[in-house]
Amino acid sequence: MATRKIKSVKGRVMRLTRLDECGNPAYGDACGTIVTDGFISVTLSDEVEAGEEYTQKNAWGDFCIAEKDADRRKWVNVTIQMCEVDPEVLDLVGGATPVVDGQGNTIGATFGRDPNPNSFAIEVWTKKAGSSACDPGSGAAEWGYFAVPNVTNGSIDGDITIENGPLTMGLKGEGQGASEGWLDGPYDPSPFPAGATFPPDDLYGIFITTTAPPDVTDGCEALGAAPTPATGATAGSPGTWTPSGSTPPADSAGATSAGVTASPATAWTTDQYVQGSTSGVAGEMYWNGSAWTAGRAT
Repeated sequence: MATRKIKSVKGRVMRLTRLDECGNPAYGDACGTIVTDGFISVTLSDEVEAGEEYTQKNAWGDFCIAEKDADRRKWVNVTIQMCEVDPEVLDLVGGATPVVDGQGNTIGATFGRDPNPNSFAIEVWTKKAGSSACDPGSGAAEWGYFAVPNVTNGSIDGDITIENGPLTMGLKGEGQGASEGWLDGPYDPSPFPAGATFPPDDLYGIFITTTAPPDVTDGCEALGAAPTPATGATAGSPGTWTPSGSTPPADSAGATSAGVTASPATAWTTDQYVQGSTSGVAGEMYWNGSAWTAGRAT
């Protein structure tokens, strides 16, 4: 297996997604997501607690014990510097109250004293540098992809200065642990490579992706209804998941843990299978008469 190199230059777009109190995408929210290219920089910096030190000197002053625990990452500080600020970003990130004119246009935002109750996810696509900017297998263009799936305590970072010069604005927040529902988020295609995982409680990730940057939006867009997990599967080549339009499990292990019902309940015949959400052979599975099994029936 070859190791792919991450060679990143410049930021293309930033996508912000509103989260619910559990850290999952806020499905059904009218202002659920924004895509913008009006940012100058996004900075991720670890907040680290130094490890405990244990030292003891002998009577001569030399160390007889000199140990130190490993440093621990507590959260990741997220700082966003913007040059073109959509007022709805101030709501989604900073907890501001949008101001709407008589035509329904969002024209600004106000800030109160209360803490920001919102959480959000931030994703940034970057250009992959060099001559090998395409996947050697598919030929698809590759991008750098940075994700912080659960950012809390969003606020204005520093002062807002009006002067003889361009107005820029900083926003900040604290990246906490990702929720279990983040990887099965609202976007199709998913920016996560097939078979990749984002372990729950991890703080941020850096990937190579062939999912192109999303188009810039005109302000907020709604997130649709939450995906419906598949509860059943009908044999075929490939077969189908039920109910129609539901989200299949990733693989046979996922089908087992979800308790997916097979139809027929007897062993499926040669070459019958269903395709999980993990693409290719890694996501193929069939019912052997008593359990979900990886691959196709033989």
